[in-house]
Amino acid sequence: MLFRLTEHAKGRMIERGVSETLIVEALAVPTKITRDAGRRLLIKKLYRKNGKERLLLLAAEWEGNVLCIVTIIDTTKVSKYL
Repeated sequence: MLFRLTEHAKGRMIERGVSETLIVEALAVPTKITRDAGRRLLIKKLYRKNGKERLLLLAAEWEGNVLCIVTIIDTTKVSKYL
């Protein structure tokens, strides 16, 4: 799947210590995909980091055949978002 990160998403990726490998994995094998009220895709992936369950959330929009990742959230509050 072709995707690109906005500058905002790149900043959040660095700030939150999210690897590009984890983003690719979330896109390839998501735990759940939903939409927000604005119709953005919310791609969610459960994973473990330092022995703790975490949730990676990618907010994205299609731009033609390229998925544009707008922002990245990485949280331990799994039940809040999943």
